Amino acid sequence: MSKRRLLSVLVLLLLASACNTVTPTATSVPSATATPVPAPTVAPTISGPAAEYTPTPEPTIDTPDWFDDAVLYEIFVRSFYDSDGDGIGDLAGITAQLDYLQELGITAIWLMPIHPSPSYHGYDVTDYFAINPDYGTMDDMIALVDAAHARGIRVIMDLVVNHMADDHPIFQDAYANPDSQYADWFVWYDSGHTAYQAFGGYRDMPELNHDNPEVYDYVVEIASFWMDLGDGDGDYPNGVDGFRCDVAKDVPLATWQALKGEMRELDLDSLLLGEVWEQTAQNMPMWYDDAFDALFDYPLYHSIANSHDESLDSLLAGVQLPTLVNAIIIGEDRSFPAGYQMVRFLNNHDTNRVMSEVGKDWDRARTAATFYLTLPGTPMIYYGEEIGMLGEKGSGNPYWDEYRREPMDWYTAKEGEGMPTWFQPGNRYNAPDDGISVEEQDDTADSLLNHYRALVALRRAHPSLRDGAFGKVTVANGPGVYAYTRHIPPADGLPEEWFLIILNFSGETRAPTLELTLAYAGPFGAVDALTGASWPEIGAGEPYSVELSPASGVVLQLGQPEE
Repeated sequence: MSKRRLLSVLVLLLLASACNTVTPTATSVPSATATPVPAPTVAPTISGPAAEYTPTPEPTIDTPDWFDDAVLYEIFVRSFYDSDGDGIGDLAGITAQLDYLQELGITAIWLMPIHPSPSYHGYDVTDYFAINPDYGTMDDMIALVDAAHARGIRVIMDLVVNHMADDHPIFQDAYANPDSQYADWFVWYDSGHTAYQAFGGYRDMPELNHDNPEVYDYVVEIASFWMDLGDGDGDYPNGVDGFRCDVAKDVPLATWQALKGEMRELDLDSLLLGEVWEQTAQNMPMWYDDAFDALFDYPLYHSIANSHDESLDSLLAGVQLPTLVNAIIIGEDRSFPAGYQMVRFLNNHDTNRVMSEVGKDWDRARTAATFYLTLPGTPMIYYGEEIGMLGEKGSGNPYWDEYRREPMDWYTAKEGEGMPTWFQPGNRYNAPDDGISVEEQDDTADSLLNHYRALVALRRAHPSLRDGAFGKVTVANGPGVYAYTRHIPPADGLPEEWFLIILNFSGETRAPTLELTLAYAGPFGAVDALTGASWPEIGAGEPYSVELSPASGVVLQLGQPEE
């Protein structure tokens, strides 16, 4: 049963006049060992009308509890870590870097396709029941899953069943052969079975005919194999924990509904995560109908990053205003079924990297991270995002998305043990001595990597930042400033928590006034939850005036001020 939105707050009071301008600016970055700092006391004392809370409806979406609290990390295996020195990242390399992921706070990893394929990216599969030899062996996969599980890290993998490779033996048997036993597995445009429906019109990716029950049986066979890791012992919880379903909206809903039922029979904690790429949310609720446990929040992504193929055109870059963010987050909460879950992200393997989106501006990269890692939902970090890796879509002469999937930068010199070298064109985005590497940032207190570590630690330490209610904050006199609250009432022996997140996406210093919707009047003490710096208290019955430097953000934990 989902833990999200356990309780919602009844608005009792709006704070309504001016307060002194805050002197601290929200630019400090915590060290690697920074721990969440509590408010001056564990919880504010209610004065005035008591807060009343109404439980949300019983969830209708039974997302596994582990995913509700997860921090997901997307890995392009070829680019992550090379364990055998052949220049190509592999499964054993991921196992070797699980300590790095654990220190970052990752609790689930998503592996992009690991199957044999004629392409570098693997989204055209030639054998669904095998490991790409570049990535290792089945024993390497079993070792990775076992080691990850021992650290409390779940593993999900790409399920690419909208289409397969034209090199796949099934398609090869069916092509130009109307009498093939697989003839009805594809959609043909001619009687000779040489013209066919293909993903994006690319002939090397023929689409499967999901109206054929044999195709569905094949999908179930694939999923079952990897949930059992191919050993046939039926011990499904020891296999992969679920699947990210590629091009999910091009596969019939009925296929995903049936597959989810089959997976839950094998493992009650299994996850089905859908890539339903919609720029508006209105067509997304249907995919929760006994189908996906969670979807990627593409509407929110486009509202904050704009075009996935262009950079410097967005809220994150300071170009647009945050006018649509509340409408999307609150609108989804009102229109989606109870218990729904969204994966929120800044970039992935199909988009320009966030550091390119913000024009190599480290402050903007920190602000973007502060934003999405304090939102409700499950956050997803794309490998290398946490160190500021760059990448934009290429022209296709000769490369397209390779630039957005460059090798992970482990070292200052871009050379060393485990460093993948499969893609090193002269015009690549990530170069030696550019400040973008784990080595350069690991022990630097104010690095982007350590900012990510501290934000993830803060999120994992505080239920309100994972499961708490999202509250709208009205911002006046602050173009480009966006603010919201996260709140959870006292329950099960845990204290009440209030957080106020304030973000300045503009390129100018801003001094906005915030009108807060809280359960009671306060006053509240305010502490920067990442640095421990005290901020002036939020007065009872008064708006909150703050001053924020350009491209900055702050996470304030609120509590009763000390006498």
